[in-house]
Amino acid sequence: MKKINHIYKSACLFGLLAVGLASCEDYLTIYPTDKVVEEDFWEDMNDLNGVRYGAYKQMASTVDNMFIWGDLRSDSYKLNTETHSEQDSHDRYSNILAGMPDSSMSCYDWGGVYKTINFCNKVLKHGPEVLERDKQFTTTEWLYMRAEMTALRALNYFYLIRAFKDVPYTTKVINSDKDVEIFPLTNQLVVLDSIILDCESVAGQARNRFANNTDTKGMITNAAIYAMLADMYLWRGSLHEGRAIKNDTVRVVKPDGTVDSIAHTPVGDYDLAVKWADKALEAHHNQVEDYFSSMTFGGGTTTEIVSYGLPNVDLIKNNFVGAHQSTNPRLTSQEDIFEDGNSIESILELQYRVSDGLKNKIVNSLYGYARSTNLMVAEDAMKEACEKDEKLQKFDTRLWVGCQVYIEDTQAKSGYYCLKYQYPYFQLEGQGTNRKVMYAYFIDSNSGSEYNNWIIYRTTDVMLMKAEALACAKKETPTVKSILNAINRRSYCDIEEGKQPAEDGSGTIGDVKVASDWSGKKSTTPKVTGLVKTVMNQRQIELLAEGKRWFDLVRLAERISNNNADSPDERENPEGVQKGEPGYVGNGFSGMSAVVECFMQNSVSNSYSTLINRFKNRWGLYCPIYEQEVKASRGVVLQNPVWNKSRYEQ
Repeated sequence: MKKINHIYKSACLFGLLAVGLASCEDYLTIYPTDKVVEEDFWEDMNDLNGVRYGAYKQMASTVDNMFIWGDLRSDSYKLNTETHSEQDSHDRYSNILAGMPDSSMSCYDWGGVYKTINFCNKVLKHGPEVLERDKQFTTTEWLYMRAEMTALRALNYFYLIRAFKDVPYTTKVINSDKDVEIFPLTNQLVVLDSIILDCESVAGQARNRFANNTDTKGMITNAAIYAMLADMYLWRGSLHEGRAIKNDTVRVVKPDGTVDSIAHTPVGDYDLAVKWADKALEAHHNQVEDYFSSMTFGGGTTTEIVSYGLPNVDLIKNNFVGAHQSTNPRLTSQEDIFEDGNSIESILELQYRVSDGLKNKIVNSLYGYARSTNLMVAEDAMKEACEKDEKLQKFDTRLWVGCQVYIEDTQAKSGYYCLKYQYPYFQLEGQGTNRKVMYAYFIDSNSGSEYNNWIIYRTTDVMLMKAEALACAKKETPTVKSILNAINRRSYCDIEEGKQPAEDGSGTIGDVKVASDWSGKKSTTPKVTGLVKTVMNQRQIELLAEGKRWFDLVRLAERISNNNADSPDERENPEGVQKGEPGYVGNGFSGMSAVVECFMQNSVSNSYSTLINRFKNRWGLYCPIYEQEVKASRGVVLQNPVWNKSRYEQ
C-alpha cells in the first residue's frame, strides 16, 4: 500500500521530530534530515514527546477528510448556490451529496490517518527502550504516554472502519522503504474488537487531567478513553444486531500470557456503552470540579453550570433571563464551546493555532456566508428533526446558530447557514407570538475561524450515546427522556413569554417531543422506534456540522438491517450458508433503504429510488477506497464493491 508503506520515504520519521517540547501548544519542528538518523533518535523522554505531539498535529491535518467521511453525505446539507471561489471543492461536494463519491477523489486518501497511526506505533515501540536509557523518565510517565498513544491509535482506526468498513490493520512501525509490506484488508468487526481491547487495556491508566486546560482538552485523558469505549461499544452492538449475531466471543490474551474468551451479545454491548458513557461523564465531572477549585484552571471564571437533575452532568448555562424582551440574549454555551474553544464541556478537541501554521480547513466550507462556503444547511431536514413543532423550532437556540437565514447589509441571502464557529449577532424583533429571531452582521467577520479547534467528544455527545444505547436495548425509557430533555432545555429560549425550564429537571417546559414509530412502505422494511428516532433527531440538532451525522445514519442502518430479508453479502456471507441458517450475513439493503426513506429522501435533491440504486447495499454506506491505494496494493486491497466503477460509469 503506497500511502502506508511510503510514509517516511522522503525523510525518516517525518524528517525526524524535534525534541524539548513542553505542551501540545508547541507541537513539532523538524530536525535537519542529513544529521539525524532513526537509530540515533530515541535517547530520552523529549524524543518520545516530539513524536507524541506530532501525532496530534498530524491528526489535526486530516480533519477535513474525516468530516467528509463522517458527515457530508448526510441529510444535513445542500450546496450553496452562490458563486464560489473554490469551484473544485464545490464540484466534489456536489457529486458526494448526489450519492456519487468517486475513488479518484483525494478526500478518500487515508494516508494521513495511517501516518498518525504510525507515529503512535513509534512511541509505543520505542517507549520501553527510552525508559531504560533516560533515568529522568519515570515508569508512571511512560504508562501515561502508553495509554495516550494506544487510545489515539485506536481512535484513528475507529474513524477508518466507520468510513471504509474493512481496512488494513497493523501495529507495526514503518520507517522506510525497506519495511514495505502490503497489508490486506481486515474485517471491520475484527479491527473493532482489537481497538476495544486496546482501549480497555489502558482504561484508567491515562492522566485524569494535565497541568493546563489546553492540554487537558487537547490530549487524551481517561475521560476521552471512556468516551471512545462508549462510542465503540455502541457501534459493536449495532453491527452485531444487524447481522443477527446474537452471541460472540472475543479472544483476550491476559498479561500473564494465558488466553481467555469474553462472550458478547448486542444488548450486552449496549449495556457496556452505557457503562463507559457513565464513566466518561464521571471522569469529566471530576475535571470540572478541578476547574472550579484550582486557581490554575478556574481562576475567576464566571461560567455557570447546570445539570437539570442528572448525576455527573455539567452543562454550561445560557443566560436567557429577560430574553423575550432583549434584542441580544447571550448564548454562553455557544460562545464557550465553539468560538473560544477548550470549554468546560469539552472532552477532546484537536488544537489549531496561527503559530503552528496549521489551519482547520473544513470550517471555510461549513461556517458563515462567503464565496468559499460550499455548504448550506438543509432546513427541511432540521424541521423534520424538530418533528415539525414550530414552537420548538422557534425556541431552540441551536437552530438560531445552525439553521437561520443570514442577513448582510439588510439583504437576506437565499438559504440557511451554520454559524457555529463564527461570532453572530442575534437580532430579535416583534412582540409576543410575532416575535422572531433574525441574523444581522457578524460581530467579528474576521474571527479567525480557520484556527478554531475541532471537537471530537464533548459532554452532550456522550450523553446522547448513553441515550441511544438505552433506547437500542429498549431499557430505561424515563432515563432516555431525561437526557434528551436536559440537552434541549439548556438551549430552550422562550422568546414569547420568557418561561424558563427548571434547572432541577422538574416540570415540562422545554421537553423534547418524542417522535412516533416509523415504518416503511414495505412489510420487510425495518421499523425505527420513536425513541430511537428522537435520539437521532437530537444528535442531528445538537451535533450539526461536527462530523457525526453520516456515521450516525450508517450505524442506524447497520443496526436495523433485516438480516433474514436481505440478499447475501457478497464478501461477508460464508459460502454455502443459506438465508435463515446460523452465520448467514445479509447485505444490509433493508437497513440502508429504511434510513434513506426515513431521513434522507425529503432533504436531498435525489429521489428515493435514485439514492437506493446508487447505495445498493451496506457497502454503499461506506466510502470508496482511494484508487491509488488499490493500484499500489497489486490486488491485495479490494475496492468497495459498490464503488468499483467511476462516477462516469454509474
